[in-house]
Amino acid sequence: MSRKILLGFVALAMLSACGVKGDLERPDPLWGSADAIRRECARQAENNEPQDPRCAQYQSGAQTTP
Repeated sequence: MSRKILLGFVALAMLSACGVKGDLERPDPLWGSADAIRRECARQAENNEPQDPRCAQYQSGAQTTP
């Protein structure tokens, strides 16, 4: 019985080491992307987080055409 428990803990420990290290990047939404990007930019601004490069087009005063 204790062997099975020990084997289970070893398996869990090995599986916990798998995966991507660091932060995961959020993919663009499949629909409603402009609204989702706008909401995400507003959330980042409220929390004083680094702005996503896509946020520049939604900031006030930013020009979209030269």
